[in-house]
Amino acid sequence: MKALQSITELFSHHVLNAHSFDVWAEDGELVCTQGQLVDGFDITYTVNVNMVGVDIEPQILMMHLVSWLNKFDIQREEKGLAPPSFAAELLDNGKCDIKLKVDIQESYSLNENAQGNWLQNETRYECVSNFTRTLSEDELPPLEFIGGHEHDFPSCS
Repeated sequence: MKALQSITELFSHHVLNAHSFDVWAEDGELVCTQGQLVDGFDITYTVNVNMVGVDIEPQILMMHLVSWLNKFDIQREEKGLAPPSFAAELLDNGKCDIKLKVDIQESYSLNENAQGNWLQNETRYECVSNFTRTLSEDELPPLEFIGGHEHDFPSCS
């Protein structure tokens, strides 16, 4: 559950004191196909973040979450995931209690590996998460059009 770990790191390293919040997953679901061969699966779950008496404005915290979503989970709508939800209570001395809920979907696949812990048809595999940071436009190679035949592309007239 790499997304859960990444969200935990976001709040513990960049936002809050690690002793002022809890992060856990609930309502988990395993999404898979049935058959003789296994090539991977998806898991969906809700990440809960519960912060008590934190010294951060809710909108600042949400900006950190939006930044994380833009780096790690930009295809939320395509996955059918609900927008993150929250509850906040403003306390004395600029502190607040905040609860966040973020639905996550992670994919796992089997990669061939001689040291893997899954044996299927005499071949060993390891189960790996496909959770990664999304590349920005600057990190992508330039798009090149390669035409093989005349009139492959529409005219520009």
